[in-house]
Amino acid sequence: MSSNHGHEVELNQVDKKSFYIHAPGLQIFAFVILALGIAALGTGFFFHEGARVWGSVIFNNFFFFCLGLGGMILSTCTDVIGATWQRPIRRIQEAFGAFVPVASVIFLILVIAIIFNLGDAKSVYRWIPNQAMLHEYWGKRSWLVPSFFYIRVVAFLLILSGLVIWQLAHTTTRDRLWMEGKYDEAATYGDEYKVKSRFWSGPTLVIFGTVFTFLTFDVTMSLAPTWLSTLWGGWSFAVMMQTLMAATLIVMFAIRHTVIGNYIKRQQFHDVGKLMHGFTVFFAYLTFSHILTYWYGNMPEETEYFMDRLHSPWVYGLFAVFFMGFVIPLYSLIPARAKWTAGWTLPIASIILFAQWITNLILVMPEVVKVEKMSVPYVELGGFFMVLGLFLTTFLTFARKVPMLPVGDPLLHDALAAGHH
Repeated sequence: MSSNHGHEVELNQVDKKSFYIHAPGLQIFAFVILALGIAALGTGFFFHEGARVWGSVIFNNFFFFCLGLGGMILSTCTDVIGATWQRPIRRIQEAFGAFVPVASVIFLILVIAIIFNLGDAKSVYRWIPNQAMLHEYWGKRSWLVPSFFYIRVVAFLLILSGLVIWQLAHTTTRDRLWMEGKYDEAATYGDEYKVKSRFWSGPTLVIFGTVFTFLTFDVTMSLAPTWLSTLWGGWSFAVMMQTLMAATLIVMFAIRHTVIGNYIKRQQFHDVGKLMHGFTVFFAYLTFSHILTYWYGNMPEETEYFMDRLHSPWVYGLFAVFFMGFVIPLYSLIPARAKWTAGWTLPIASIILFAQWITNLILVMPEVVKVEKMSVPYVELGGFFMVLGLFLTTFLTFARKVPMLPVGDPLLHDALAAGHH
C-alpha cells in the first residue's frame, strides 16, 4: 500500500455515491433548452436563413469546444509539473473536456453539410464557391483549397478528440478501480500513470497547441478569407483560458455545499480566480496587439476586417466585450476576496462568459450575414441553447458515471495531506 493509505481511509469513510453528481432537474432543463435551440435553428432554415444558422452553429459550438479543450490543456499542464493545487477541481475540467468529441461531431456534420451544400452551408465559407477571390493571395490560394480544407479539419478534430478520449480513459481508470474497492490496484495504476503522464504530457501539449492553432485558422479565421492574423492561435487561446476559469469557478460554487465541495478549499478558489484575472490581462494584451499592428499598417485588406465590425449592431458588441471582458474584471478582481466570495466572484465570472460569447459572435456572424438582414437574434440564441443543452447533458452524463473527485489520483492525496504547489 502506498504512503497515501491514511487518506484513502479518510475518503473511505464517505459514501462513495456522493462522489457522483445527480442533477435530474438540471438535466431536464438541458433537454428543454436543447429542444428550443433545435426549434429555433429549424425555423431559421424554414425562412431560408441557412447561412445564418450555420454561422450560429459555428460560433456557439466553437465557444463550448474551446471550453472543453481548455480544461484538458490545463489538466495536462498540471501533469507536466506534477502540480497538486488543481487536483480537487481537476475532474470539473475533465468533465468539460468530455464535450470535445461531441463538439467535433457537430463540426464534422458542418463539413458534410458544406460538401453537399445542405441548407446553403457552402455560402458560409464564401471562398469555397468562389476560389477566384483568392487569386492574388498566393499563400491563401494554396492553403484554402476545399478538398484540402475538409481533410485538414477532419484530421484536426480526430487528433484532438483522440487525445482527449485517451487521457480521460487513463485518468478515470484509476478512479474506477478505487471505487470498486481495488485500492492496491488503483494505487499501483495511479503511480504508474503519474510517471507516464509527466513524460507524455509535454508532447501532448505541443500537439494540442499546434493542432488547435491550425484549427482556429480554418474554422474561424478563414471566414474572412482575404484577412490574416499571425496572432490568431495565441489570441484564441487567451479567450479559451479566460472562459475556462470563469466556467470552472461557477461549477465550483455550484457544488461547494456537496461532499465533493468539502475537498475544494478557499485556496483553489483563489488560484482559479487569480488565473482568471491573469488571462483577462493576457486577452486584453493580445487584442490590443491586433488592433495596434493593423492600425499603423493601415492596409485596406487588413483594416476592412475591423471596419466591418464598427457598424451597428456589431459595434455595440465591441464595447460590451471591452467593458465586460476587460475593464470590469480587471479592477473588480484585484481584492483577494473577489476570488472566493460568491456574491462577488459569480457575477464577474458570468459577465466574462457573456463577454466571450459575444466575442465569438462578432468573429463569425459579420462574415455570414449582412447587417441589413439582422433582426431579432433568435437564430444566434437558438444555436447557443442547442449547444449549451448538449454541453450540460455531456457534463452530467460524465458526472453520473465518473467520480467528480479524482479519488485514485496519488497527487490528490498529496494535496489533501499537506501540499499546495
